[in-house]
Amino acid sequence: MLPLALTAAIVVGDHVALRATSERTAAQQAVLWKGDWLEVRGGKKGWLKVWDHRHERGGWVQAKQVKALELAESAAPGVRAVVDFLRDTPGQESLGIAYAAIYLKVAPKGAIDAPLMISIGAMADRLARRASAANADAATAEQLEVARSWGIVLTSVEQPDGAHICYDGAAFHGGLALGPAPADTATAVLALTEPGCEPQGLGATAKAAREEGRLALLERVDPVRVGGPVGNQLRIRRAEIAAQLAWATARRGDLAGAAKQADTAFGMLARVDKEELADDDVPAYDAAAIGVATARWATLPAVPITGLEMRLAPGDDGDTCVTLVEKTARSVERCTHGQIWPSSVRASASKTAAVIAVSPLPGWLELWAYRKVDDGWILDVLAPNTEGPDRGYVELAGFSADGEHALIVRESRTAGAVRRSFESVAFPTLTVERKASNLGALGAAQKWASPDWRKRTLVLR
Repeated sequence: MLPLALTAAIVVGDHVALRATSERTAAQQAVLWKGDWLEVRGGKKGWLKVWDHRHERGGWVQAKQVKALELAESAAPGVRAVVDFLRDTPGQESLGIAYAAIYLKVAPKGAIDAPLMISIGAMADRLARRASAANADAATAEQLEVARSWGIVLTSVEQPDGAHICYDGAAFHGGLALGPAPADTATAVLALTEPGCEPQGLGATAKAAREEGRLALLERVDPVRVGGPVGNQLRIRRAEIAAQLAWATARRGDLAGAAKQADTAFGMLARVDKEELADDDVPAYDAAAIGVATARWATLPAVPITGLEMRLAPGDDGDTCVTLVEKTARSVERCTHGQIWPSSVRASASKTAAVIAVSPLPGWLELWAYRKVDDGWILDVLAPNTEGPDRGYVELAGFSADGEHALIVRESRTAGAVRRSFESVAFPTLTVERKASNLGALGAAQKWASPDWRKRTLVLR
């Protein structure tokens, strides 16, 4: 805790000079930023003599560049009003954090409540996200240091797209312990589950445990109780995390648990209110939809195919091997460390083509395409895109009546952009005959889409 002073001065602007004397031309001792606090020790001619606790030096500042506050209980209502105003004022986070810290000093007994703690967390989190942006300026970096001087823990976490500044969430946790209203609970849990600050290099077990903790936080508030865009954000985040957990649960061999998680993911996504979906939330919605689509098979039962069988068996080093077996043809086997979805097996009416869906990673679904040639089968892997796994899926919409053609759908996200394609494919060679961004543009090929696919797909959302 900082030492209690009779009068404090809060710096209200950036680039404020701490001078050696009460003259504009005096030597500059330090540069102060929004939210810096100074202990007032005197004043003259519109200047205040102060002690700068962050830089541990004395000096003079112009009185008009700071706000003087008596550190007494009587100041609490006014200080709290400023905190409430600055909570949702972009660019003023370090100043708001300073006022909140002052309020913690002067508030009467019992006045430290959930809204105050959530406000501190909201400002700290917004400052961290502002500092992580590509266009962050030097002032933001200095305001981070001011926030740290008030005890806010902000760290740099390396991510695939660069370093992110992350808030440790202490104020949010403190606020949640005080029983906040649904709106404040939503603010806290959305911030605490925001992707972008996950530790890198976690093992599968540790990562699943982290995701389970994130989902438990989100389940503390019913989206219906907050409604609007925030309710949608809660549903989207829950869908995203539950879909990832479906993959992890299935990899542990718990297909019933995976089905439960995938059903939760699908249910949350289906409940998103499209009329209230904010423009800023559309990318997250599309990303969640792709994630849910990759786990959708966990909720569906296997469909037996007469004359064909996909046999799954443990392989070496923890992988799983799938073998396509047909009485009249040579079998083919392939092994993977990913999740094979037995319910995804589909075959053409002629039994000369078959597919099965495999997820090497959560959020990434490939299609293993089997084609019968002579006395055996050959296997190729169809990926959502050729630019590397961000997230995406590829699925079979249906075969033509003769089994010579297939309708293939791909949806993927690369560098934040979502792409969808509907493709007419000559299955014997896997040559794309026609490609369009919507199903209706494929002409006669759209008739190959099976009722089964139309019922379960998310690409037509």
